[in-house]
Order: sequence, then C-alpha cells, then structure tokens
Amino acid sequence: MEARRAIAEAKAILLDWDGCAAIADRPQPAALSLMAARPQAFAIVSNNTSHVRGFFADRLRTGGVLVEPERVILAGIETLLRARQLAPRRTMLLGTPRMEEAARRMGLHLSNDEADLVVLLRDTRFSYAKLTQAANALRRGARLLVGNPDRTHPSAEDLVMPETGALMAALLTCVEPSSVEVEVVGKPNPTLFLRACEALSVRPEEAVMIGDNPDTDVAGAAPLGLRCILVEGPGALSLEDLVA
Repeated sequence: MEARRAIAEAKAILLDWDGCAAIADRPQPAALSLMAARPQAFAIVSNNTSHVRGFFADRLRTGGVLVEPERVILAGIETLLRARQLAPRRTMLLGTPRMEEAARRMGLHLSNDEADLVVLLRDTRFSYAKLTQAANALRRGARLLVGNPDRTHPSAEDLVMPETGALMAALLTCVEPSSVEVEVVGKPNPTLFLRACEALSVRPEEAVMIGDNPDTDVAGAAPLGLRCILVEGPGALSLEDLVA
C-alpha cells in the first residue's frame, strides 16, 4: 500500500490528535502502535487550544508511549507564544483556566479593560458577557489572535462539539470584519507543521502528516511539500489500515 510505504520511508510522522490519534482525548490503539514503532520519529500536531503539552504527554504515557513535551505542538500554546511576541500592554483571553494560567506564566498581562489584544481559544465558559466585552474591544481597535479556525471537533458520542472557529464567527458577526486585524495561528497555517519539523530536525518534505481534516491537515501540509494521509473520512484509510 502506497500510504504504508510513505510512512515507512518518512523520516518523521506528524499526527493530528482529535479524530485521529485520539477520540475524546483517549489515544486510539492503532495510533499508540504507530507511535511505539517510531518512538523518536513522531510528533503530535494539534489545533487543540484547551490543554497544555503535559496533558497529552500524560495521556500517551498511560498508553505506554513516551513523548517529550517539545514534540507536542499545540495551536493554543503557539497562540500564546505569538501573543507574547506581539508584546501587548493588556490581553483579553477567552479560554480555559489552564490556558489562562499558561498565559500568565508566559508573562502576559491579562485584563478585560482597555485590552489591545484579544486572544480567542476554545472557551467552554463562553458567554454573552464575554462576547460583549470582546466585540467592544475589537471596535476600539484591539487586534484579534485566534487559536484555530475549526468550527467543531469530533466526540466519542458522535456529538458536535463547538470549537474556536464557531466562537470566532460569533465575535466577527458583532463587528465590521474589515476593520479588525485578525491572525489565525493554528492549521491550516504553516506554524504548527514547521514547528513540528523543527522539533524532529527534518525538512517538511521528509515527513508525513496523518490527519482527518482536509481543510486543515491537507490544506496546511500541501503548500509546504509535506505529504498528508487522510484517515477516518469517507473513503479514507483508517489508522488500523496503516499499521496492519
């Protein structure tokens, strides 16, 4: 099978998390087998904006796979790093408590008053009040930094789980989009793919990306010369096929 041959010949394997390596944050047996077979040649590349690197390392450790945090590339963490690079005076962060803690550890000054940067991650406590505060910050000239454009992600119960992109749509509906400077960090933008290749010391064309979303995984990988193998979609291979 051509896909198996591509994986065998690749110097590195990049794995999406939600819907690919894991379902509802539970690592799938086939993914664990693939990672165990190439223990130093894989990285997790995920649009997740809810957790920090240690969460994923712990989940994989329980499945018998060890991975250094540097090989867990997350849209949420990369967004916070980008926010720090922009050096805002005050940052309004819409995200989980653990991401707020991570932002403070990075030195970001979090405040909902007079913020000049709005950082939008997957916020399970999103509310009308937050939408009001963020929309008015953007109207006053704040910049918008978004973790990922995904509208939903899969769950174990086959339910629709709203994602960061759905919150972004709500926020941009409240303002004139052309008047807001918007930057999206996660896939399909190249940041996560390049960071993973850097962590594994390979060029993009020497690696393979395994994902389940053509709009983020394939669309982001292809311009970099990074081959992407789709799994779990209609007519696509499964991870079980790849490790059979």
